[in-house]
Amino acid sequence: MVVTWQQPDPGRIPESAVPTVTIVEVSKPPSPELSMIDVAVAAFGLTGAIMAAALVAGLLAGVLFTWYRSRRAITIIEARGGQHDLFKA
Repeated sequence: MVVTWQQPDPGRIPESAVPTVTIVEVSKPPSPELSMIDVAVAAFGLTGAIMAAALVAGLLAGVLFTWYRSRRAITIIEARGGQHDLFKA
């Protein structure tokens, strides 16, 4: 049996040392950047409508409560038409 040995070629790079190159092709342009204002306006959708409705309902309830209480007596003493000296010294 005869075994022959060949010395590697010094000018040749082994295939395992060659890096693989991956080329990425972008098919569409990147999306435009969004600012903080754009995000806030977009988030105002349904949540903003609910908040606005709650604000209007609260203001309306406050006005109606104040109007209703101004038409009626607040205490029993006022309902009877009597004078009280609660805040007099």
